[in-house]
Amino acid sequence: MFINNTSSILLPNHLRGRSLRENVIPTVSNLRNMLIKLEEVDGEVSRLKPWDKRSYAAYHLATIKEEALSASSEERIELVKNHVLQTDPAQLGANCIDIYLVAYAAETFGAGKQKFFEYIFDNEVTEKENSAQAIWQVGKGDGVYLGVLNEDGSICDWNFFAHWVKGG
Repeated sequence: MFINNTSSILLPNHLRGRSLRENVIPTVSNLRNMLIKLEEVDGEVSRLKPWDKRSYAAYHLATIKEEALSASSEERIELVKNHVLQTDPAQLGANCIDIYLVAYAAETFGAGKQKFFEYIFDNEVTEKENSAQAIWQVGKGDGVYLGVLNEDGSICDWNFFAHWVKGG
């Protein structure tokens, strides 16, 4: 567990019971590109590539798809963030949970890719460098796109994480 001194937010080593060690290895498809491709195919999920379908499913976007497609880029980001906060973490797939995993590792063990890899290997999340790279790339990339992580994986939106950890 980690408490940020400036905001007194507790980052547990799970997300409301959702393990950070199981089902966390994504296919390398980032949220931003998947949303662009979803728009290009007029919301027809069946026309997405398999890796984009997995990202779509990981975020459980079916319930907000129409609203997301009609939103501006900024509105879409806020919509997805609010949707993530309202979704039970046990229902979220690897692409989404990797944001929390990157943040947890950065705030608990140190920011940056090298520290993240050390955390992943030391905690036996995976033994494979390619898998660790996929987790880092998707978690950090999606977190930066949503405006909740910095480029080094550290948290820039503590309010988002406080709501995510506490739920409701």
